[in-house]
Amino acid sequence: MPKATQVLLFEFCFLPYLVYIRDQVIVLKKISVREYDRTVFMYGRQHGLIMATARGAARPKSKQCARLEPLSFAEVMVAKGKSFDHLAVAGPVEAEVDFKTHEGRSADSDLCVRAVTGAFADLFLSLVKPGISDERLFALWGELIVALRGPRTGLTVLRAQLMFAIASLRLMDLLGYGPALSVCTHCRQPSGPTDAWYAPEHGGLVCASCRLSWEGFLVPANAHALALLRFARKAPLSDLLRVSLPVDVGVNALRLIREVWKHAPLDREPHGLETISALLV
Repeated sequence: MPKATQVLLFEFCFLPYLVYIRDQVIVLKKISVREYDRTVFMYGRQHGLIMATARGAARPKSKQCARLEPLSFAEVMVAKGKSFDHLAVAGPVEAEVDFKTHEGRSADSDLCVRAVTGAFADLFLSLVKPGISDERLFALWGELIVALRGPRTGLTVLRAQLMFAIASLRLMDLLGYGPALSVCTHCRQPSGPTDAWYAPEHGGLVCASCRLSWEGFLVPANAHALALLRFARKAPLSDLLRVSLPVDVGVNALRLIREVWKHAPLDREPHGLETISALLV
């Protein structure tokens, strides 16, 4: 066989192991594979959802161990393989966001950050599939983490639940499952700054005039709760922490978002609200 042909065959056989991708990622989850290996689920700024096996990542002296903790940011290099991808390198990023207890922040604040972001990571992995690459999804993670790091005291349970729920609403918007909260789904007129009703089957609002002739199931939508959701869809998540929020408005907003979740291809309702309540009470 000619030498040139041998070289081409060699490159063809090993091509899957010579293709690398580099990206800035947030680590969402890791699971054990054998004793010291870990499969890491990450979302990259450029490549979207990445799943790669980090060999020896659980060894005490592993240099990658600290960079692969869930909800940390890293610069990674991943080698594409036939059966699975291999995480070759994981290093720090310039503006890294970590979850250590900072001066002026209590351990309770740290637990609140973990509760909200952990619940959101579970929902995120349920909805986002490989092949979906959107830098806005990566930016949403950064926005959520920066917002939660801001307070120097722990959030109330209701406020923490709202942070999770609003982040999920923003995620639903980016994935195309978001509801219509500006006009009546029946008469197509602006719903206005008044109470309305949410129609889960149609993914939109029903105004007071159309409610009388509406035959389907409706959920009451408080005018202030609707204003909160409209505001939170566009404003930075950190602004949600500075908004005065009566309890009944927050509860109604959560009820509406729970109905919105039914539009997404989920096999069960997200556990985030219950998990946050259980951890922070």
